[in-house]
Amino acid sequence: MSVYRVIDKLESVVKDGMWLPFGGRVVNADRVLDLIEKLRSTLPDDVSRAKQVNRDRDRLLEQAKEEAHTLVTQAQQAKDKATSDSEVTVSATNKAEAIIAEAEAHAREIRRGADEYADQVLAQLDGSLAKALASVQKGRQTLAAGAGRGQVRPNGSQAQETRSL
Repeated sequence: MSVYRVIDKLESVVKDGMWLPFGGRVVNADRVLDLIEKLRSTLPDDVSRAKQVNRDRDRLLEQAKEEAHTLVTQAQQAKDKATSDSEVTVSATNKAEAIIAEAEAHAREIRRGADEYADQVLAQLDGSLAKALASVQKGRQTLAAGAGRGQVRPNGSQAQETRSL
């Protein structure tokens, strides 16, 4: 029987007791003593169950504390790893930017060298073409001067002199 049930019965016995003048009551003493004995016998079971509940609660609290500590440790490790990964990423990014800058500088140097080479080749070609043009102009002048004197053309025909009146 539970403690609460015994207390309810004890309360019922007191309420069912006879009223005396000046606020007193007469209750069945045997019944009250019997209920008190039942209360005593029931209490140790409830008390031991309460102690067991307290032990279980303490054990669960300790487990919860250990799990919380484990979670905090894991979270700290994850944060440290993320920070470390972040530092590695920043370092890698900086290194990549330096490599790109070096490659771009190297590419500019190669372009400058190629431009200089192209300019030299074009200058030589310009000189050669200027000499060739001068030779062509001199040849045309010679042809023009010689065409008026009846000279032989390169195809073997005789040049005729034409005069206008």
